[in-house]
Amino acid sequence: MKKIFNIVTLMFLSLNLQGATLAHEHESTNDVWVNVYIHGIIRPVVDIGDMINISRQRLKQTRYKSVTKYVRKNNVIHRSQALQSVGLQPIKMEPNPDNNGSRAMVAVFKKLKQQAGQDTNAKELFYTFGWSGLLCYSSRQKASFFLYNKLIRLADKLKSQGLNPKFRIIAFSHGGNVAIQMANFDPWNKARSKLEINELITLGMPVQKENDVLIRHPMFAKIYHFYSEGDIPQKLDFVTTDYGTSFRRYQSRACFEIPDKLTQIQIRFSKRVNFKAKNSKKERYDAFTYDPSHIEMWSFGWTPSGFNKKSPAYPFPTAAFAPYLANLISKIPNIGTNLTVDIHTNQNKIIITDRRWSNHHTIKNIEVPFIPIEAYNELKQTAWTRRPDDNLDLAGKKIVNSAIHFATRQRKLHKHCSKAIGCKTKNCTSTCNLKPV
Repeated sequence: MKKIFNIVTLMFLSLNLQGATLAHEHESTNDVWVNVYIHGIIRPVVDIGDMINISRQRLKQTRYKSVTKYVRKNNVIHRSQALQSVGLQPIKMEPNPDNNGSRAMVAVFKKLKQQAGQDTNAKELFYTFGWSGLLCYSSRQKASFFLYNKLIRLADKLKSQGLNPKFRIIAFSHGGNVAIQMANFDPWNKARSKLEINELITLGMPVQKENDVLIRHPMFAKIYHFYSEGDIPQKLDFVTTDYGTSFRRYQSRACFEIPDKLTQIQIRFSKRVNFKAKNSKKERYDAFTYDPSHIEMWSFGWTPSGFNKKSPAYPFPTAAFAPYLANLISKIPNIGTNLTVDIHTNQNKIIITDRRWSNHHTIKNIEVPFIPIEAYNELKQTAWTRRPDDNLDLAGKKIVNSAIHFATRQRKLHKHCSKAIGCKTKNCTSTCNLKPV
């Protein structure tokens, strides 16, 4: 009976996908999807004094800020994630021999879309938005205002060319809060709104009660929030919130009701492993299920540290599959908004579990096809061809040591400057001709 139900579900889903494809062909040929990737905080290099400054949100002229700024400017951290220089930067694919995480993400995005049978003729633009990456609420607020104005200007530019822009934002960690905080600068009136985000996809974003209400803003048409039970840092930010902790999921409360446009997705990866039991010649098969960590939600497998090579998703980050999964979920009729998605990478299937909000009891399981194993191996090859040749482990350690040395010299120089010219405060803005110490 269960097999019959799964067969009927697959037939019904395939018909809906075909209908959606035909409907997509009748969309305006002037539509262009603008994909914007937003990174999270730069991994902090801190000591006890830095932790005190971070907790008080006093980052001006601190060692933590200097080290983060130095690391942020270096290209080493660009190699394994969708990150470029500060601001809204286009991702240029060819001709460019330099491989990095941004180009790898776009290459996998296009290849996965092709193998999934989606419309590959649709116009797509790809950008990254870079910000300071500091663990600071005010820094995210400034970055959000900058992003808001940049997207409005880009939308106006595309409209002047006769195009109809549709925005898809894929944001990681606190980059999701940067995207959500754009609602602070837009009128809470759809008729007066200057910007529309058709899809907002957040991955591993620390959910904070200061910002959660902003998802109800009419600027956001559809929101997909991906989280993982293996993501520990997502709940560790108690510094930039007044509520003592961040959360993994959005939660309803007396003054906040979760809107229907929000879909929360717990992501998992599985694969079938064959092995031989002791004293037996027969092979047995077992399922290995894995919950991705915080780094694995965003960075590729060649990141300097933190990626488990035994993960069924290796070397892909969850962000590489997020747009594909969002499109797949949107095509399933009568699907809920509290889901668990388990991708079986070597079994050509995805199991979607629909759960209740209140008690998380299973309502139904839906099995949908994933790309074949041959196509998945081709997708891996696409990612590996974009891997940089550098030794990222060694380069990462060198850049952190150089950043610490740079920050230490800057602090010493600043102290000598303040004493030499008679400044009454440490925040000296005057020029100083003293030689660096």
